[in-house]
Amino acid sequence: MRAEDPGLGGSRSAYWLPLAYLPLFLAWYFWLETRPLGGEIVVASPLDDLIPFNEWFILAYGAWFPYLLGVIAWLYWRDRTCRTEIPRFAFLLITGMTICMVGYTLWSTSTGDLRPAPYPRENWATDIVASLQAFDTPTNVFPSMHVYSSIVVAHCLWVSTYLRDRPWIRWASAALATVISLSTAVIKQHSILDAFGALALFLVLWALWRVVTKASATRARRTVPS
Repeated sequence: MRAEDPGLGGSRSAYWLPLAYLPLFLAWYFWLETRPLGGEIVVASPLDDLIPFNEWFILAYGAWFPYLLGVIAWLYWRDRTCRTEIPRFAFLLITGMTICMVGYTLWSTSTGDLRPAPYPRENWATDIVASLQAFDTPTNVFPSMHVYSSIVVAHCLWVSTYLRDRPWIRWASAALATVISLSTAVIKQHSILDAFGALALFLVLWALWRVVTKASATRARRTVPS
């Protein structure tokens, strides 16, 4: 048993089970988005005022969708035989997203008046930002799932054994995750505090994963006949 696999990857059902989380997550998310507004905790920082709005970062923000979904598809295909990396990815992604959703449900947060009104420029990028922000309410923001999931994807690609001989992919992924994370603050979807919260959450769960896998590896060594 490899150190990063705490005994979750051997079963075919366990391998595919994380995909069942998607419909549950979407139903939960859209329920939160349609809740009546009121009583939200405003998350803001003086640093937000130092970050200028730039509508062109919507391109980086939108890159999150193919980045996340593409890596999920690639990793399920690449890891279909060994099943050693999906458990780590699923644990970090699903546990973190669930913690975010529970937090949003119990303590609704908001960006307040962070979004610009009116927008400083008129162009097609601004039109996309305006359409996004008309659909996506300025609530359920701390920590940022956009940032958290980008960090998870970048981390899992960085440590992937499948990319050990392709450092340029790992560096490109890390750069993309960084720009995606920055875009959440630049187009005023999030306060910079939401990004810091996402990073803190990732570090906690990454440490927990290390503890779990180390304990699992220790138990496995003890059960191996001498």
